[in-house]
Amino acid sequence: MKHLFRPRSSVFAILSLLSSILSPRAADAPPDPRFSPEMAEFVKRFKGGGMLQDGSAKPTPAESLKQFQVAPGLRWDLAATEPMVRQPLNLHFDDRGRMWVVQYLQYPFPAGLKVTKYDQYLRAIYDKVPPPPPNHFKGKDRITILEDTNGDGVFDKAKDFVSDLNIARSVVTGRGGVWVLNPPYLLFYADKNRDDIPDRPPEVKLSGFGLEDTHSGANSLAWGPDGWLYGAHGSTCTADIKGVKFLGQAIWRYHPVTGDFEVFAEGGGNTFSIEFDAQGRVFSGSNYGQTRGLHYAQGALYIKGWSKHGPAMSPYRFGWFEHMAHKGYEPRFPQAMLYYEGGAIPQYEGHIVVGMALTSRVMASKVARDTSSFQTADIETSVLSSNRWFRPVDMKTGPDGAIYFADWCDSRLSHLDPRDTWDKESGRIYRLSATGAKVGWAKMDFAKLSGDELIKLLSHPNKWHRQTALRVLWDRGDKALVPRLKEAVWAGKVISEEVISKQSGSARISGSPLNTQSLITNHFALEAFWAVNASGGFDDAFALQTLKHPNEMVRYWTIRLLGDRKRVTPQQQAALLATAKSEPAAEVRAQLASSVTRLPGKDALPITRELLLRSEDVSDKHVPLLLWWAVESKCATDRDAILRMLEDSTFWHAPIVQKFIIARLGQRFTAERTDANLETAAKLFALAPSPADADELIKGMEAGLQGDAVKSVPAVLSKKVAELWASRAPTPTLISFAVRLGHAPAAEAALARISDAKVSEADRRKTITLLAERRVDAAVPTFLKLLRFEKSDALRLDLVNALQRFASPDIARELLDLYPGFSGKLRDTAQAALASRPDWARRLLAAVDEGQLKKEQISIANLLAITAFKDATSDAVIKKHWGRRTQTREAKLEQIAKVRKLLAGAKGDVKAGQEIFKQACAVCHTLNKEGGKIGPDLTGYERDNLDFILPAIVDPSLAIREEFIGFNIETHDGQSFGGLITEINGQHVVVLDIAGNKHSLARTDVKTMQASHISLMPEGLLDALSEQQVKDLFAYFMSGAPVGTGKK
Repeated sequence: MKHLFRPRSSVFAILSLLSSILSPRAADAPPDPRFSPEMAEFVKRFKGGGMLQDGSAKPTPAESLKQFQVAPGLRWDLAATEPMVRQPLNLHFDDRGRMWVVQYLQYPFPAGLKVTKYDQYLRAIYDKVPPPPPNHFKGKDRITILEDTNGDGVFDKAKDFVSDLNIARSVVTGRGGVWVLNPPYLLFYADKNRDDIPDRPPEVKLSGFGLEDTHSGANSLAWGPDGWLYGAHGSTCTADIKGVKFLGQAIWRYHPVTGDFEVFAEGGGNTFSIEFDAQGRVFSGSNYGQTRGLHYAQGALYIKGWSKHGPAMSPYRFGWFEHMAHKGYEPRFPQAMLYYEGGAIPQYEGHIVVGMALTSRVMASKVARDTSSFQTADIETSVLSSNRWFRPVDMKTGPDGAIYFADWCDSRLSHLDPRDTWDKESGRIYRLSATGAKVGWAKMDFAKLSGDELIKLLSHPNKWHRQTALRVLWDRGDKALVPRLKEAVWAGKVISEEVISKQSGSARISGSPLNTQSLITNHFALEAFWAVNASGGFDDAFALQTLKHPNEMVRYWTIRLLGDRKRVTPQQQAALLATAKSEPAAEVRAQLASSVTRLPGKDALPITRELLLRSEDVSDKHVPLLLWWAVESKCATDRDAILRMLEDSTFWHAPIVQKFIIARLGQRFTAERTDANLETAAKLFALAPSPADADELIKGMEAGLQGDAVKSVPAVLSKKVAELWASRAPTPTLISFAVRLGHAPAAEAALARISDAKVSEADRRKTITLLAERRVDAAVPTFLKLLRFEKSDALRLDLVNALQRFASPDIARELLDLYPGFSGKLRDTAQAALASRPDWARRLLAAVDEGQLKKEQISIANLLAITAFKDATSDAVIKKHWGRRTQTREAKLEQIAKVRKLLAGAKGDVKAGQEIFKQACAVCHTLNKEGGKIGPDLTGYERDNLDFILPAIVDPSLAIREEFIGFNIETHDGQSFGGLITEINGQHVVVLDIAGNKHSLARTDVKTMQASHISLMPEGLLDALSEQQVKDLFAYFMSGAPVGTGKK
């Protein structure tokens, strides 16, 4: 939840204490115990922002109910409220139907710790690791059990299971006790007699979850049908658990018996919530817009904010999955997700329901197949509040089939302010049910049920009952139940055609219904299968049988469980090989692609080969990349076996191999620059059956060779490069490939090519960029000559970007001489280049001092960049001509008030405002699918809310989205780059500057890389506009704004 729980993770965020925030007596105030003295001083320099308190009065529980719009056919009511619950973060129903609530009252600062510094990604570093309970630093968090004693649907009894916790984030019960996620720890409180009193101090099951960001980090414990305990991990914390290290968002899992820990899937939004559907698939919400979340495949990599949240665990992924495609309401963010299968809200059965804290609403979306994954489309706004105090942060289906929502209940939502100004006295639990449905439930206790009674519950229409019964079966591990359960796996009864028609029809999007095969072949078979595993009955012989089960999800889970063992018998390997050849279901093939990654190469590669030959999967959302990751997982351990697989020339022509594997193999063996890998690259060329296949390898290897220079090229590869160079026409890709491998004729050809008017402009531009990245000094005179005489602005732009990679003073002189003739992006880029080196910057400022340039021509962003050099000569000129370079906080507040007054009752011209947006904003921002990508897409923001949009324009550094944090990069030769990091790996960093230029820097060239608290968006945007233009711009901003709390 990107904006909900983050007081400290970004520079402008965590550190932000505006001068206006500090009291007049701040200098006399006692030291802040949360920060070291140095950090306390550091914090004072930054600003807080985002959606803070809006000045509205907190509605009473009764008043709040009147402020909701509820869709027809639904009922919305309160199940609990303060003081029984305050700041509820996480919900869980136990096997007695009681609700457990994590009250996150210690947030935002961990007790007993001090921030000592922030790392290069602006993550907080503390002075110590907090000890676990019972000798912990006592906080205010508590885990409370709510009970409805009379079955009327209102919780009327509350007791704490444990209190005084310090940043407790999630709770589940099971396996003889209570599991509490309390970063950096996963704690287990034994409670064998179930008296709700811990038997002893908690046991630390896991240690190493990061605490750098308390609105993010580890969250959302949930039991999987496989008996593992799953959790989510947010975007701005690190983790180092049992030797498994990862940065940012992920789905992880822990085995309570073996103690194994692993990342189930990596990436996502600021991941918060985990949901298992009836088939055991893993879903999660997101802080992105235009989506309802992610469908996680085992072992997969998903989109993440690479610059802020760090690179993937493996540098050889070469691709990732996106969120599920979505149609409907686009604004951010559906962080709390539930796949409803509770049986009591018919219109939502099989649909995704999300809580959206930022926009105070609940949305419902239907789900449809999208190859082996899914897509969503909204059906309605389920609930909408006109009051911003409604902040749904978690949701769970209850024993009655209703959906229960944890409402954080605060007008503040921003984590971009370190002050602890959260309303600690509020909290609500709401319930969504069908009109006329019975809510509440009689007392129950699954732990007292017999095995046969639990098995019967596996066919209950409410998924909560099925999941809870299965969890209790896992607690017991009763092998006596195995024979009956195995019979049940095969003895399913067919669900009526009426039910099949009803469920598949309600899940239709654009004529694509959900696959009903699992319904036809009886879902109970899958539940019984899971119960067999829970009871200790999943043995080798049974696995061979269920690989042929008519229910595709039983086959899917058989493969999943075999893969989790990380070994197979020869008979199972043969059966999986047959499955790879003949399996009709794409989702089963996708799981097989995931599972072979976990098996030894001798067993995995033959299966992988057969899956790669399945041409029907070439357009699948998941299968091709899963298969690449399966191949890549064996590149280090089984390279000879991979090469043998490539000896079959027909294999190269399989569609998936052609489109997804060949180039990536070339990239893999050149990205990791060992002699053995580079020699393997040469062997790949020897195996290529055609020139076209060799070209595909060249393309991949050229990508792999980007970044750091190759220090030593094996003779066998040098020979192959020479053969390739002599055998084909020099394309830009071949030239780049050969230059990067030190082939002298290629460098000569590149130099000649950039001056050859017969060569296409696109090819010349690529070659210019290559020569600059490789720092070919001989290219500088040619670059300067072309810059002076070339007519194409696009080519001249590339020349300016290329020239700034070289330190020659001649370049600065030439740029200044030509500068008056530049315009638009070319002029902006040239000025940024001149501001990127200390000696060049002195020349630029001297031109102002001597009257050659007007001071108004120099951008504030470039002045700030020059200031960072701390050069006395430049600082003196800046002070002489510009004085203070940024407005004071008071001046900004005055401008906000002035614009607000101007806009009060004013009418602007929307069309004129659109043109102003295109000129002033669209180079960086997208609005209504038009504009750039350097800043956030504004389409889904609260543009009708002046409390949000005005401060964002007047003071853009007040609140910067994590993925749009700018970075300052200094190279070893003294150059400075500022911009967004769009790609980062072990070999190179790609920076997108504010003018929209991309710069690829070798990691060995980078001296320092530090996130910036200053927005890439310059201040003073409105200063250049007339009053009428301001009215017009805001008229366009606010027209059709989708996020206003009073609009659907």
